[in-house]
Amino acid sequence: MANINPNTSKMVESKKMESEIKKQAVLAVLKELTLLDDPISNPISKAEICRKAGVSKTFLYSYKQELLKPIDEAITKQNQKLKVITKKQTFSESSKDKLIESLKRRVAELDEDNKKLRKDNSILLGKLANR
Repeated sequence: MANINPNTSKMVESKKMESEIKKQAVLAVLKELTLLDDPISNPISKAEICRKAGVSKTFLYSYKQELLKPIDEAITKQNQKLKVITKKQTFSESSKDKLIESLKRRVAELDEDNKKLRKDNSILLGKLANR
């Protein structure tokens, strides 16, 4: 026999608390991305915020004033900053060459480190197999 007047107040309260926690997570991710202030490596986008906060885009759109508005403002600020960055980055040929050389040296160093780590790893795997 079904309950005619079910007491769902605890369930509703629980879901509201869960939504509030998710909203705080979204705002925390937005704050983190804003503080990083790196539009190239850490772009502010709805998809990235959803991924990092563990929510769906539908959740964002459910709270337009609380979540979407600050996100859209941050994206707009970031896009303005990106335009400034791309205008500023004009390199001379010599500076480009120096940058390429330094990157080549860095790649060579990382290759050496990689070879050393692979060798160490194979030695450790051999020791582990002999046990």
